[in-house]
Amino acid sequence: MEAVHLLEHRQHGDATFHIQAYHVVLTPGPHQQTVNLHWHSEAEFIVVTRGSVCLQVGSQRHVLADGGVALLSGGELHSMASPGKGPSECKAIVFGLDLLEGPSGDRVQQSYLSPLASGKLRLPGAIAHDHPVRPHLAARLCEIAEALEEQPVGYELAVKGCLYDVLAQLFRAKLLVEDSPRREMDDRRADTLKAVLTYIDEHLSDKLRLADLARVANMSEGHFCRFFKEMTHRKPMQYVNERRVARAADLLKDPNRSITAIGMDLGFHDVSYFIKVFRSYKHCTPLAYRKALLRKPPRS
Repeated sequence: MEAVHLLEHRQHGDATFHIQAYHVVLTPGPHQQTVNLHWHSEAEFIVVTRGSVCLQVGSQRHVLADGGVALLSGGELHSMASPGKGPSECKAIVFGLDLLEGPSGDRVQQSYLSPLASGKLRLPGAIAHDHPVRPHLAARLCEIAEALEEQPVGYELAVKGCLYDVLAQLFRAKLLVEDSPRREMDDRRADTLKAVLTYIDEHLSDKLRLADLARVANMSEGHFCRFFKEMTHRKPMQYVNERRVARAADLLKDPNRSITAIGMDLGFHDVSYFIKVFRSYKHCTPLAYRKALLRKPPRS
């Protein structure tokens, strides 16, 4: 699961079973996956399976320890990274709420699923590690991931049963978040940031100026820099370089594209500077990264 594009349009599962589990490796090194800030219409359940994971949701950052759990509503701007040099792996389960929906007159639909689908209730995000329900949720998410990976007979029933149980636990523990004026303000700020991030992605090959980004956000340059740092924990140009490196890493999968051409296509007009920036994020040169990709066995 690599978030190369900001707004994901990929199909998670299929139309008849709208769910997919991903094994995400964030441990620094040539096999590290990139999960930059992005969003999608589906909900996402995350459980840390090795080490720890730094999860950003909106402008908030959380470090989830082994067994940590986060539950994200559709449309939430989020990213994942390793908080250090140690192991960092998790399972990410992405699914559409339509997987669980029933007839409009159904009590489960009216009382529980419709408020979630409409946004009147939101999933809680990161669960406190000492919350009594967290171990149960972690176990259920691991069961879901295992069932989706191994697909034994009847796994679809087991997956839906576990998802219903997770939601039941959230309702019982009163962990779901009601819509509020503060949430609406946070959504407006997130929408502004999404517009800026989308503009950056569409102009990675161009010379991106701070004035252009501030204009997209309808802010002064000074206000925009403070806003962007508060929302992303990065300076604007630092984020631009991150996106260029992420896109370069994806393009390096094609052995027929030259490293110089990839750098030039992404706005690096000096190949030495491209290599320097790439190394600062991936801890290796573009050539070494490409060689590691060619040696890497395909992930199931």
